[in-house]
Amino acid sequence: MSATAPAAAVPTRAPATAARQLFTLVLLLMGLWLLHLNLRVAPEAVILALWIGATLLIGYGGFRRHRLRRAAFLRGYLDAASPWSERLRGGPLMALRHLIVGALLGGLLVLALARIQTPAVWAVLVAGALALVALEAVFARLIAGHAHPRLAPELARRGALWITGGGLTLALLVLALRGWYPDLSGTSLEQVIWFMVEHEGARSAVLEIGLQLAAAQDGLRLWLGQQWLPPGAQPLPVLVAWSLLLIEQAFLAAGFLLLANGLFPPRDPGDDPAQP
Repeated sequence: MSATAPAAAVPTRAPATAARQLFTLVLLLMGLWLLHLNLRVAPEAVILALWIGATLLIGYGGFRRHRLRRAAFLRGYLDAASPWSERLRGGPLMALRHLIVGALLGGLLVLALARIQTPAVWAVLVAGALALVALEAVFARLIAGHAHPRLAPELARRGALWITGGGLTLALLVLALRGWYPDLSGTSLEQVIWFMVEHEGARSAVLEIGLQLAAAQDGLRLWLGQQWLPPGAQPLPVLVAWSLLLIEQAFLAAGFLLLANGLFPPRDPGDDPAQP
């Protein structure tokens, strides 16, 4: 009986965990929507504070999950009494790696929030939030009794993040492809970039520079995607344009999901696989 108790505890806690996650995601989406409405008029200090906050949350969530996976790996190869178990469990270098990733995704997420132009994007994000919670609950139930009870939450979270991220990226890509774009035929690349950049502005100099760089990337992508290719030529410009569009949507999806991951309440200390 005692051997099956930990595995049975996973689905037992699932409704309460899902409720907390849904509440967290509702607050997150409301906050992101309010930021979307006010980012372009926000002062420099607010933009920098948002960037730092997003960096720390994304970095913290990734660092916490990375340490869990590292601890599980070390338990399989090292004795618990070995000093290398403590040395290799993850420290400043691991934290720095996740802070760099958090800074990149956090900055791109702030830019993406300021550039959202259609309400359909918010509908996709809401659907992604619901899918993340639902998939994690489904995975937790499927692997209960099979995965190690201390690592089952991480496995469920990892699977839910990957599948939701792929679905979000695809949905955002479809929305982007169905959007309206100006006809740029007969124009030079320089003209297109200047046309796109001059329409971007913000109170914050940092945000304005970021928006202008993003607009320049949009101009490059649109110009490449609308070029006529000679017969028999390789469609490299179109391929580059598609790649840029896909990367842009993937960054938005990853930033949103990893920010949510950083906000989710941490699991109980007893669930830490590093604990004996």
